[in-house]
Formats: sequence, C-alpha cells, structure tokens
Amino acid sequence: MAESKGRRSGDRHAPDAAPLLSFLATLRDFPDGDTVAYAMVRGLLAPYSAEAALIYSVRADGTTLDLVGSHGVGPRETRVYQAVTAPMHLPGAETFRTGVEKFMSAEQVADEYPLAAPFFRGLAPRGDIAFVPLIHRGAPIGFLVLTFTESVDRTWQLRAVLDAMCDATSLWVIADAQRNGEARALATEAPPLEFTPRQREILVRMREGRSTREIASALGYSQATIKADVANLSELLGAKGRADLLVKAKRAGL
Repeated sequence: MAESKGRRSGDRHAPDAAPLLSFLATLRDFPDGDTVAYAMVRGLLAPYSAEAALIYSVRADGTTLDLVGSHGVGPRETRVYQAVTAPMHLPGAETFRTGVEKFMSAEQVADEYPLAAPFFRGLAPRGDIAFVPLIHRGAPIGFLVLTFTESVDRTWQLRAVLDAMCDATSLWVIADAQRNGEARALATEAPPLEFTPRQREILVRMREGRSTREIASALGYSQATIKADVANLSELLGAKGRADLLVKAKRAGL
C-alpha cells in the first residue's frame, strides 16, 4: 500500500497519455484539417483552456502557406487568412521563418503586427496566443496558431504535449500536402493579404503629405479608386484615420 501511494504521489504531475493516444488515433485515419484542429482544442489542449487552433502548411515554393485546418475561427477570418506568405509581417510567418515559437497576448499581437488586426478583431481571444513552428528533418513545413482563454503557465508538461502534438501534426501535414497541395495552390493563387503595387505607391504618396486628389492625379486614377484603396488598406491593417494608417503600415513593413 505504501509503495502504491508513493507511486501515485510521485506521478500526480505527469501528463496524461490518454489525450495523446486519442490524438494519434485520430490522425491514423487521415482526417481533414478541421478535424485535426478540433482534436487539438477539444482533446490534447483542453486541460490548458485552448479556444482555437489553426494549422498552416507551406507549399512546394517554400514561401506560400495555406490554412489547411481550423477550429474556433469564423469564416471571415479563415477567408482573409486562407493563404499567407513567409515574408509577411505576421507572427505566424515570423515563427515559420525563424523556427522560434512565440507566446503573446492579443494586445501585443495587435500592437506589433498590424496585419493580424482583422483576425484578432474578429476572434477576440482572451488569453495567450501561441505561434508554434511545424518542423520536419530540420526544415520548417508550417506553423500552428493556438489561442487560449487565459494566460498559459508554460510548464514542462505543456512543453511535452506541444512537442508530441507538433511532431505528429507535422507527419499529417506532409501526407496532406501530398494529397491536396497542388489543388489547394491552384484554388488560392493570390493571398488576400498581399498588397498591390498601386496600394504601395499610394502609401508612398501619403507619406509625402499628398491629398487624395493629388494622388489620383499623379497616378492617373479617379479619386474614388484611391479612396477605395485607402479604405482597403485601413481595413487590412485595422487602422482608423490617415495618421494611424501610416503608422501601422510602417510597422507592417510597407
């Protein structure tokens, strides 16, 4: 009895293997990406108050990443962020480039990464947000975005869960890319968050202090077209007003 009691006491902080085994069993049947994301949120990460999960997979070009699975995210956000590129000033793209995970608050993300503003405005996560790389044989193949309802205590138990989950998910991502990668790339050729050359030129002129009429005249477009471009830029960056747009465009690397 004493030995049994000691064993229970010593193991009380050990991670429960059952959710991981369940997750692996789910992946064994090669489900769609939304099912994988659901299994993350409702299974493996449920003890850590997970709220949403997004899975991104890189294309063969090594630059464009597709959203291949999500749970807890609305259709507008998934549409806008259906495809992103590695050079974008987004926390997930930066995690993909560097291979270094990030844990941030929603306020930090909105302040440091204006391109992420539409997503977090719609999702409004209440706790930490994790951006975790998916790596296979030392090379990045995608990344995860995980949101939580509260601040996460990054214990070794959580580290073990994330490592196991990412290793298993990486294998699923590779298999999914083999099956669906080409069709997915053809369906989303232009990431919605990419900015047009005209929009970039408009920002240059705005920084010079030009008015909408002057920009329209210089570029050979109507004022209505220039106003529409400025409105689109403001929405993508979550900006309110001309001055705020210029500040957030600079932060976004535009």
